[in-house]
Amino acid sequence: MKTHINIILTLTILLFSCNDEKLSDTKSIINSNDLKLIQDKKSSISNTINSLQEELEMLNDAIIDLDENKKFPLVTNSKIESKPFKHYIEVQGSFESDKNLILYPEIPGIIEKIYVKEGQKVIKGSDLIKLSNEGLIAKLDQTKLQVDLAKTTYERQSNLWNQKIGSEIEFLKAKTNYLSLKKNIDQLNDQIMKSKIAAPFDGTIDELIADPGSNVNPGISPVLRIINLDQVKVKAEVPETHIAKIKEKSEAIVFIPTLKKTIESKISSVGNVINPSNRNFRIEIVLDNNENDFKPNMTAKVFINDYENPNAILISQKNIIENSLGNFYVFKLELINNDEKKYKAIKTFVRLGRSSENKIEIVEGLKNGDLIVEDGLRLIKDNQIVKSPDY
Repeated sequence: MKTHINIILTLTILLFSCNDEKLSDTKSIINSNDLKLIQDKKSSISNTINSLQEELEMLNDAIIDLDENKKFPLVTNSKIESKPFKHYIEVQGSFESDKNLILYPEIPGIIEKIYVKEGQKVIKGSDLIKLSNEGLIAKLDQTKLQVDLAKTTYERQSNLWNQKIGSEIEFLKAKTNYLSLKKNIDQLNDQIMKSKIAAPFDGTIDELIADPGSNVNPGISPVLRIINLDQVKVKAEVPETHIAKIKEKSEAIVFIPTLKKTIESKISSVGNVINPSNRNFRIEIVLDNNENDFKPNMTAKVFINDYENPNAILISQKNIIENSLGNFYVFKLELINNDEKKYKAIKTFVRLGRSSENKIEIVEGLKNGDLIVEDGLRLIKDNQIVKSPDY
């Protein structure tokens, strides 16, 4: 209404301006430099404008009372159509790999040679590092000579014992010495084998930690890191309240923010223990890493499907009103006159289900095919007649 009045006022001022006689009169008054005349002229024009404004408001009110189109609020509508609905819970996860190992020597020694470089691909069993083993080899050679001698002695004492000539003590002593030396050879061979550090699986040398000449010890001195990222795991913790709904092979969507990449997958395993400190349980999702994009400790958002309905009634959350009692309702439209697109707006209470993004599931109160008010909710009340054109 104010917009119309402002337009008319502008036109009125223009009409005044276009009237040559009055314009001339106004100019002459201004040119007179008589302050009193100028003020009186301004007051006269203002009174005329105010009078016209009052008349315009009266005319506008009369138009609203007589115009049928002004009596009914105009609203937009949407038709309810059932559709599949899936609800997901969101948790934070991180990437890990079972084949991400830091290797340590199995025996103490000095690194004699490193056969690989960082970034080099290796196969399972290939030699990576050699520790100095000259002392072990020399000791092995010496022990072999002792074994040969002990074997001869043992065989001689055995023959004598079998002939009832030798003493039992000498026989047992020779036997024990021979078997002990043989065991020493096995131990020395094992140590010599352990002086070489081999690849435990096919992979890539990610980091060389020690250098040639370094003195290293088992469990204390890391020498290198080997990694295989052909397959990785996303691990996440889920609140125990969801444990009944999340099973092995449940649908899961993994989103990696740093890569802006989304992967549809399934849960590979569900933990059987609740962490007492945070009341969460663990889940794992195994992913192929063919493009080598995923790295250990990379973060991910994991969306786990915990509910689905193939025929859900979904509406926008903005179409729902909550009253002071905490009850929710929508305005359902009942057709009165199809030609004039007139409807009765009926307040309809609904029971809400799960929500996803800007949509919420209606589990009670609406059915497939119902028509509800979309825009204009604040303009109407229960059982009011409205107009809602087709869109």
